[in-house]
Amino acid sequence: MKLSFLTKLLICLLFVFIIVVLLSGVMKTNSSAIFALFKNKEFVYSVFFSLKTSLIATFLSFVIGVPSGFFLARSRGVFSGLLDAVFDIPMIIPPLVVGVFLLTFFNVPIIKQLYPFIFTTAGAVIAQFFVAVPLTIKSSKSAFELVSPVYEMVAMTLGAKPFKSFYDTTFKIAFPGILSGLILTWLRCMGEFGATLMVGGGIPFKTENIPINIYLNMTGGDFSAGIAASVVSICIAFICIICIKIIFYLKLRRKT
Repeated sequence: MKLSFLTKLLICLLFVFIIVVLLSGVMKTNSSAIFALFKNKEFVYSVFFSLKTSLIATFLSFVIGVPSGFFLARSRGVFSGLLDAVFDIPMIIPPLVVGVFLLTFFNVPIIKQLYPFIFTTAGAVIAQFFVAVPLTIKSSKSAFELVSPVYEMVAMTLGAKPFKSFYDTTFKIAFPGILSGLILTWLRCMGEFGATLMVGGGIPFKTENIPINIYLNMTGGDFSAGIAASVVSICIAFICIICIKIIFYLKLRRKT
């Protein structure tokens, strides 16, 4: 299907708009401010904290989100439809509101006795997980829906165990779609601000990730550091995306 001239024009305009917005931030900062960031122990800590919490939250999303997506893809009925709608809620409401509800939940005496999640790394991880896990669920559901259960049935008729037949057919075929969702989940966790701030508290050298570091710099009047941190965070995300796309490209070349 060929794209119309208007569609091509709109795509080009969107591309130019994104580039101009990004360059406007880059042009507002200087190299000295960026180099100063890497000497700033608080910013360096926020980078490692973001990586740590986002990777843990993404792993939890994989463990819980992929089976949930498979269940929704293979189930039909009122219950699965209700679950699908509930999983959409964290994506619709603002992350700050999610943080408020999590804060209220963690303040329940029974929960506080089990573990003090508020203003801790565990609380920040749960906040990021709660906001981003719908991305894993939705991508997994879409990926599994594209794979017919017939492949599993054929594998089982040839003597494969149920789990092995699922892994060798359905999971491997759906894996590229699942992985794409996990990448989006990880990037969403890296950039999560509202819920992480409410639950984690944004305490320097304790629960401060990159977006919170940017917020604290901007509200503290250090605009050059805030803009420089924003540019660095975009560069980190861009480099990660490029590396992932290169890995995908190399895998496709090996298959062909």
